Amino acid sequence: MAVSRVRTLLTLVLGCAAAACAQPRADVAEAQTSTCTLQVIVALDTAPDAALLADLSRVSGAHLELIRTMTSNLHLLALQAQGGDSECKAAMERLRGDPRVRSVDIDARRKIQ
Repeated sequence: MAVSRVRTLLTLVLGCAAAACAQPRADVAEAQTSTCTLQVIVALDTAPDAALLADLSRVSGAHLELIRTMTSNLHLLALQAQGGDSECKAAMERLRGDPRVRSVDIDARRKIQ
């Protein structure tokens, strides 16, 4: 009788362990599907049309969308990249490296220092 209980318990424990190993890890799946989004102020020499935004998106590795034009050469863009915050920052650096871009800054409230 005791051997039967041990076998049943062992089968249950091994079954649970096997099921746990077969499940995808939530943190890995979440990291693969997570996106980061930043609003950035971009200085350009020309107005950003659809072709320019598409090309800058390709260069930066992030999706860029015009939110609004602030001045004749400053534009507020939404930058969205696959991955965490580090990927958004890397996309900003790639964008800064493009010769058509004069500057890229995160849109943030300014504080009196």
